[in-house]
Amino acid sequence: MSIRDEVVEILANKAAVMTQRPASDFNADTQFDADLHLKSVQYVQMSAALEDEYEVEVPYMDFRKMKTFGDAAAFIAEQFGE
Repeated sequence: MSIRDEVVEILANKAAVMTQRPASDFNADTQFDADLHLKSVQYVQMSAALEDEYEVEVPYMDFRKMKTFGDAAAFIAEQFGE
């Protein structure tokens, strides 16, 4: 599994907990704002999950600019040179 796929899976699992929907409802095209309607604290929770998993800094303001799970996956993959 690629880092991008892992990131999407982590975010899907986090979104499933937040929304009480199956993780399979979410994919790389899932939009943080339009689909999930996240509040600030939920953005922090999502970025913290990635920071904990990959031990990289995910600046809050940069994370807020990401529109989709795929955008976040690309950001993390870039941190690892992919």
